Amino acid sequence: MEKLKNVTVSIITNSSKDQVWDLVFNRFGEVNIFNPIIEGSHYTKGVQGEVGTERQCDIDSKNSVIEKIVAARGNDSFDIDVIEGGLPMMKTMKGTFNLKSVEPNRTEIAMTMRFSTKPAFMATLMKGQMSKMLFKMMIGLKKIVKKFIIADRKMDMNLD
Repeated sequence: MEKLKNVTVSIITNSSKDQVWDLVFNRFGEVNIFNPIIEGSHYTKGVQGEVGTERQCDIDSKNSVIEKIVAARGNDSFDIDVIEGGLPMMKTMKGTFNLKSVEPNRTEIAMTMRFSTKPAFMATLMKGQMSKMLFKMMIGLKKIVKKFIIADRKMDMNLD
């Protein structure tokens, strides 16, 4: 079995674990709304919010990846495999989202990417690049979760 490099980035957001889970797991095919590296995304297979669901992420007009949810542990974490496409020189890419309630409306979100490259020595060089990409995604996630919460509160106020 090949040795994978690991990169983990985490943030704390002012939203509940359920709100974050809804966005990253239940709305898996809509990753482009918070990941600035992805131009577009959509479901390609499976049922929204379930293990086995697949999405296509369009990085630009020429490059895309197909990702699949391969495991979930309640609303605490889930695993993603890149099953088709990928970044240049990437051989294997896997990811895990971990969510942890810090307080009722504060959640720590950690994303770990595990990867290997071809040629293998490129993995060390790619580690910094992967870290930057994950950081951008996490900042986007933190911003969009806040927008969704504000929109939900406005809807609640309009219903009364």
